[in-house]
Amino acid sequence: MDPKDARFLAGLVHLGFVSGTAMREALAGAREGESPPDLLARFGLMAAEEAERLRANRLGAEPSFTRYERLELLGEGRTARVFAVRDRRDGRTYAVKLCREEQARDPKRLRRFLEEARLLCELEHPGLLKGYRLARDHGQYFLVMELIRGEDLERALERDGPFAEDALLDIARQVARTLRFLRERGLVHRDLKPGNLLRDGDGRIVLCDLGFAVREGDLRGGGRTVGTIAYISPEQARGLADLDARADIYSLGATLFHLATGEPPFGTGEDPRTLRSQVGEPLSTERLRAFRLSPLLHYFLEKMLAKDREIRFQTPDEILAELAEKWRPETDPATPPSPTARTSPSRRRRRPAAGRRPRRRRR
Repeated sequence: MDPKDARFLAGLVHLGFVSGTAMREALAGAREGESPPDLLARFGLMAAEEAERLRANRLGAEPSFTRYERLELLGEGRTARVFAVRDRRDGRTYAVKLCREEQARDPKRLRRFLEEARLLCELEHPGLLKGYRLARDHGQYFLVMELIRGEDLERALERDGPFAEDALLDIARQVARTLRFLRERGLVHRDLKPGNLLRDGDGRIVLCDLGFAVREGDLRGGGRTVGTIAYISPEQARGLADLDARADIYSLGATLFHLATGEPPFGTGEDPRTLRSQVGEPLSTERLRAFRLSPLLHYFLEKMLAKDREIRFQTPDEILAELAEKWRPETDPATPPSPTARTSPSRRRRRPAAGRRPRRRRR
């Protein structure tokens, strides 16, 4: 068998399209010169046309689009791959978020992908990734989005180390404006973290990935822990359903803590210990002091990360008001400073330890 066909059939098993037992039975009965699509169809494992489509696009790794020319892979996760594309009609470049083939076969996961795509197309704010068009082409579901030439803040942290305080407070201000916009529309993001914040060449911070967003007070998600454990609020960790903007404010505090110190406030693990810490372990004042943060940044982190949501900033507007009152940037926020450019030589901090990124808890 051709090595490419062998990899294709192995990929079908690995991604759950076909069981290992069924594939072994089919291979044992394969006829000489029989193509994989014909083999799969003869054994009733998959329609020949669908198998040929998956074979041609290498199980979604090399998709083709009628309207768009695929340029490069920008990133991928469990649910989707993101490609840079060029529109053949107007020559403009976009990002395409393509639902992974194996995910699209699950009605619940496909529904969540489509809901997020529709939401991104409906919402319009400088601090949110803009969705333009939801489409299906060649059997593939995808969202055409704004293409941001930049990087997420977690990658910037891994490369350059902890951020300068003016940069951190500017991030806080920009994200608070975006959270205010979401709150006005009754939405809670539920997965705010460095990896979901993109920074373009002009210093604009863009919040992406609305896959876990819900309406404030939506009771359907009760009893489940949703989000990335290293950044979720105590109420999320407990599986409470009556979430509001204060949950995202806690996640913003955990994100800023990570960017300021090189590590999340309560560890990166997905284990029960990290989950228990999010629920009941207070932020250590001594630990904050050890990082030699300014009193101003210390204040914002401590208030955002309060375990009792009644003590936190109650709305994004409160964050913005206090920043306007208390923060006087030493650098021009319109021109983002290098993350490693310190406001004072005495504020040098540890670089983040190398290791795997925190993973988010799925529904």
